Amino acid sequence: MKPGLIALSLLLVACGDASSPPDTIDTLDTADTRELDGADGSDGADTAANDDTASDARDVDVQADTGPAGPPTAAELGFTEVRLIAHLHSAYSHDACDNQGLDADGNPNATCVQRMKRALCTERIGLAFMTDHPSFMREQPFGDLLYADLVAAPPGDDRLLLGEDGVTPWGVRFACDVGEGGPDGRVTLLVGFEGTHTMPLGIRRHLDPISLTSVSFTEDTDPADLRALTTEVRSAGGHVAIAHSEESDISAQRLIDHDVAAMELYNFHANFKEVLGTGLATALIRLEDFLDPVASLPDPNLTALVMLDIFPVEALRKWREVAAHRPITAFAGSDVHENVSFEPACKDTDACDGLAETYPNLVDYLKIGGPIWQADGQRLDGYSRIFRWVQNRVLVAPGVDPNVPQNVENAFFAGAAYSVFEVLGEPRGVSLVALGANDSRFDLGASAPLTAGMTLWARSPDLPQPTRFARWTDGTLAKIESVLWRLDPTGPVEVLRWSEPGTWKSLPITTPGVYHLEVWLTPLHLASELGPAAPLAETAYRWVETNAIRFIGLMPFSGAR
Repeated sequence: MKPGLIALSLLLVACGDASSPPDTIDTLDTADTRELDGADGSDGADTAANDDTASDARDVDVQADTGPAGPPTAAELGFTEVRLIAHLHSAYSHDACDNQGLDADGNPNATCVQRMKRALCTERIGLAFMTDHPSFMREQPFGDLLYADLVAAPPGDDRLLLGEDGVTPWGVRFACDVGEGGPDGRVTLLVGFEGTHTMPLGIRRHLDPISLTSVSFTEDTDPADLRALTTEVRSAGGHVAIAHSEESDISAQRLIDHDVAAMELYNFHANFKEVLGTGLATALIRLEDFLDPVASLPDPNLTALVMLDIFPVEALRKWREVAAHRPITAFAGSDVHENVSFEPACKDTDACDGLAETYPNLVDYLKIGGPIWQADGQRLDGYSRIFRWVQNRVLVAPGVDPNVPQNVENAFFAGAAYSVFEVLGEPRGVSLVALGANDSRFDLGASAPLTAGMTLWARSPDLPQPTRFARWTDGTLAKIESVLWRLDPTGPVEVLRWSEPGTWKSLPITTPGVYHLEVWLTPLHLASELGPAAPLAETAYRWVETNAIRFIGLMPFSGAR
């Protein structure tokens, strides 16, 4: 090992409530992305995107059709797609805002909060669930948690949503600049909290008793305490979600047994920790190209690719296991804190001199420490950056107002949503639809009664489209691999795999089952924007994970939302 390489291990990631034990880091087999044949133009379809969560998957005898046209997509039918952020920390988390969320008088860090709200606007988020740690948030008047007096642009236009008493606020909707925010140009901000795995979303008041915020959703927690927690969260107008599903102190069976409405299949901080635990030196060295403070390449937004080939797959595996037994919404957790920084490991020492010639940008940061600022003037772990990397898309049905927060919540917790790593591009047209007799249609999250002639239709997305922040304009070089999974209680089963973009596949359904769609992308279209980091474009990354459609017949079915 080169002199000073040990200093690279001092990248700090802070996460978790101060009253809770530190998060554990599981050592997982993270070789779940695939370098594809095809970087040179050859066909990589046979080797792409083999998922290690299904290494024991059985072969399935399936007759699949490829038709010239499938059913209308949700967009074509008039569904509204609302961007949603879950697992979001603000000034009322003890470890957010570089651990300076509150000042000496207990006032929230207005600059940090305004940056968060501005990022929600610019990234066109329609609804966001704040999930601050209880140690700070439970001591505040509930209305103060909404930051209605710390406005985004334009100033003075926050609208509080009031509870049944007409007095107590439970949410805030603030206006954004033209072309920003949700469908009507506003962002809805709702309250939750994150303890140890326990992460209620959208509560309308503090829990009573407030001590329930300390109940951990772990294996050794008394089931009676979990029932008391979930009952009170429902009473407070919220839904229990699970944070850090990838960790070993919570099992799929525990989630099957309790009133849990949603769980993370991905978590940004967990991905950071996975890198720290399994590939630190390599990942940090790969980070070198993204740390140049003035270079135009690589695009700083693409720093995500340094992490995304080391994916915390255990959360996805657990969701598939739970979803095989009962409905539960899967979502990607942003878990943004704006608190990732380097320790000044090279200060007053020659420990890094041996690295400086090869890794000058990295060594410069190791000398000064602090947050990682990139060439576009934003920090590596900033709100805008993370919202661009991964988000959730909620499908609100035609005729349902997508600007009413409860409508978006209802669709989300019904599973009418998918997660997308938007940094790779926009997955236009991705769809999973069931068609039954008499033109009946069942979209994402639905439980469809199994009838004669039932057919499942899955559509691969079009070639990636550039988002507002993208520098690239042409996604034709990208390679797509779509995989349809059947979620069986004994393990997920790969049913279909195809590499053609924008293509429908149909599957007759004759037995009960649960299905979801996963899409992998090899972002060869990003090579020019990666510059010296272009080899990162030759790896397949998860791009889209949808929620499930269930076919209900004679299959034993347990649980309810």
